[in-house]
Amino acid sequence: MLESVLPFSPDLAKKVSEYCERHSEALPRQLHDRWEWTTGHYRGAEIYTNAEMMSSKLQGQWMIWMAQWIAPKRVLEIGTFTGFSALAWYEGTKASGAEIVTLDVTHEFLEATAKLFKELGVDDRIILVEGPAAKTLSTLEGEFDLIFFDADKENQKRYLDLILEQRLLSPKGVILVDNVLARGLTTGKDSNPHLEPSWRPFFEAAGETQRKTNQDFLEDPRVDTLMLPVFDGVTQMKWKEGLPAKRG
Repeated sequence: MLESVLPFSPDLAKKVSEYCERHSEALPRQLHDRWEWTTGHYRGAEIYTNAEMMSSKLQGQWMIWMAQWIAPKRVLEIGTFTGFSALAWYEGTKASGAEIVTLDVTHEFLEATAKLFKELGVDDRIILVEGPAAKTLSTLEGEFDLIFFDADKENQKRYLDLILEQRLLSPKGVILVDNVLARGLTTGKDSNPHLEPSWRPFFEAAGETQRKTNQDFLEDPRVDTLMLPVFDGVTQMKWKEGLPAKRG
């Protein structure tokens, strides 16, 4: 019986990913350049030693498609990094003109990203917010139709609690959580023999943390949860049927 994940070797996974990229709507040039810049392949780029955190090009294509389909009025992103995903949300919401609020605690990321956004002319709808995400979430108002988690794993359940308690997620909104499989190590420390040895301690720790967080998400009575084995694992959440209750 065919399982949910095909048994790819690393070389075959790369080949299949590139095939999927070529047979999907092309990534806009500014996203392509940002990906190359962050991963050190773009001329004149800084070399980000943590470029392993970068989403794939195919995931950027998926983000644009999802944003076009959901057509959100507002997008909330937790974890800006170098701005690749925020650019994808911007591209995917050209028709809806959505406001995009992206949060990060690292000043160097936001400083470089703010400069890029201004150069590209996308700072008309993207708002960069610096500081701890939990603190920022407690100050936000209004609803978001699309919320993306791509930040520190140990605080994700707290972020979910704040979002739901403050009703930041709209009634028909969707939460997407990235990296829920931690290169496969969420399922066990021996699950990915092909992982680069220098990254193994990081992803083993991330996998252990995410394992508990994934269970917390599943057991939360306020949301329906679906975990998919795509990219580095993506969890989708929405309000349970009948929730949220109408405000009194």
